[in-house]
Amino acid sequence: MIPATPESASGAEYLGVGIGLRPTHYAEILADPSAKSLGIDFFEAISENYMVPGGRPPRVLESVRNSFPVALHGVSLNIGSSDPLDADYLDRLDALARRFAPAWLSDHLCWGSVDGRFTHDLLPMPYTWEAVEWTARNLREVQDTLGRPVAVENVSSYAEFHASEMTEWE
Repeated sequence: MIPATPESASGAEYLGVGIGLRPTHYAEILADPSAKSLGIDFFEAISENYMVPGGRPPRVLESVRNSFPVALHGVSLNIGSSDPLDADYLDRLDALARRFAPAWLSDHLCWGSVDGRFTHDLLPMPYTWEAVEWTARNLREVQDTLGRPVAVENVSSYAEFHASEMTEWE
């Protein structure tokens, strides 16, 4: 993820250069979590990896958060699905965001379920006005529930939908 620049109109805080927080990095980071010798300015944590009540992942994230800004990026918001938003998921995401005070929250602009059955994949959105309106309504509900802005990142689409009414960048 490329963070907003200081001149960005998004209002997102510019954090510098960051990397994803992965278990393979834990030992080096925890050896001296305040070390700027790591050569990074912030960590991006996959929200779902830390939405647990206890254990090692939240303890590591807490240690990292004490020394670095953190951005939370999710993979399961399912904001483009026609299924209702998952209230339990939103509650857990809200608790995570309150606990770790991320610089920003983000997830993917995609869908991954139909009638409550998940594909466990990030499926691209059709490029239609109906999809735009549906997703915007879901995003407003998410932001109202969490009380904070949420950035969305489009996923790669390797095929064109026959029903497309616009290009991907539109």
